[in-house]
Amino acid sequence: MQKKITESTAAWPIGLPPSQKLMKVTSGQYAGRQLAIIQTASGDIRYSQADRPYTSWSAPVTIVTDAADEPCDCLMDTNGNVHLVYCEATTRYLVTRKLTFSGGSWLAGSKVYIYNVNESYNPSIAIENNGKLWVSWSRKTGADFYLHVKSSNDAGATWGTGGSDAGDILTGAVSSLYSKIVVGLNDIFVVYSHAGSTLSVRSQPKAGGSWTTATDLASAPGNVDQHFDAAVSDSGLIAVVYDQSALKYREYDGTVWGPVVDLDSAEGISPQLLFNDNVPVVVYLSMYAAGQNRLMYTSRETGSFSSPVPLDEGASTIDEVLVYDTVSSTYNDLTTAASDATTADLYHASSGVLLKLQGDAVYLGKNQRFRFLRILLSTIGSGGQVTYSYWNGANWIAFTPAGGSYNFDSSDKELLLWNDYSATPEDWQKDALGAADYYWIKIQVSGDFTTGPVGSRITTISNIGSVITRR
Repeated sequence: MQKKITESTAAWPIGLPPSQKLMKVTSGQYAGRQLAIIQTASGDIRYSQADRPYTSWSAPVTIVTDAADEPCDCLMDTNGNVHLVYCEATTRYLVTRKLTFSGGSWLAGSKVYIYNVNESYNPSIAIENNGKLWVSWSRKTGADFYLHVKSSNDAGATWGTGGSDAGDILTGAVSSLYSKIVVGLNDIFVVYSHAGSTLSVRSQPKAGGSWTTATDLASAPGNVDQHFDAAVSDSGLIAVVYDQSALKYREYDGTVWGPVVDLDSAEGISPQLLFNDNVPVVVYLSMYAAGQNRLMYTSRETGSFSSPVPLDEGASTIDEVLVYDTVSSTYNDLTTAASDATTADLYHASSGVLLKLQGDAVYLGKNQRFRFLRILLSTIGSGGQVTYSYWNGANWIAFTPAGGSYNFDSSDKELLLWNDYSATPEDWQKDALGAADYYWIKIQVSGDFTTGPVGSRITTISNIGSVITRR
């Protein structure tokens, strides 16, 4: 993507889809400074910060070293302070730390126990305009989970009557449970998926009172899990987006929940919902092929949701694929063959293979810069070597991919050309090598192949597993 911040060995580096991990200071001397919270390993949660244009991020700073290898959540208040909620490694108790913002940096305070009786998982945190904090989480007893909610009136210093206070219990025993708590104009809403089959919501007035009975928003056994999100517009509209073997959307106008709106007939992985001037925008991952997830978005700017389109044009299909055969001195345009699902259709008509002899080459062109290749072969090459180069406007400039050289000697290759978009060469220029001006990569044979490779698909789509937007 735009900038690589760090590596992570954690199971949930950026948490669950409904969580927050990317925040921005909204006022004061450091307005615009962004903060990313990342779990870098079991135990360790760190932060990195950057100022506009966000191409240079600080080395990660350790916040805690006692976090379970489980999802955490956080938020930033209007003063730039961050409230982090996570599960303690040794006990799985639910704890919070306040990161006080001062002088442009964040200082982690003491650990406070929200709940210290049973194991806790999958916390979600929200804040009212008056600073009151709310947390929902899943309490585990044996094999069962229960949904709990607690609040704090003193910036997280105390929760309810203390750590033994279980807060409000909103569900009975279920086999799995994920929640997101959000603050509406007049009510607190908890949206939660349970038992892998149902997405529900309950609410309580901010002024206090009883929680409403559950309203089921979606029901599909085995198909409703953690891939959902909820958000509130400035006008008070409550909306949810969720995956139910397809991407769907519903909203609440304060009186009734509206009908289900289909956003994408394909699954929506890690969906994110935000409002831009009261217009709902949904960002999500869509499986293009096995192990290839495209970052997509759709918005309702014209009264209905637009057809989903890639958010990252650099990670999609390739705009033009040309294959050059040195014996016949001819080019074949294999753009369609590179993107479709047909097996063994990527080869030059003269040679019957993709590449074989010195001088043979594959040219890959896109309108946007790209940093990654996913190469699928039906026949792997043997004995040969290739070089990689990009066009700088006058010459082909050789480079070694960040992921190491690949000589078409394995059938499924995820090839990292550069670590992120910021690392792509400054002098990489477009050229009208084929049908249009594109950024070109040339892969050329430098040592003859004994067996030439035959391809099935080449794209720039990586296997992104999750995404968290700033919202």
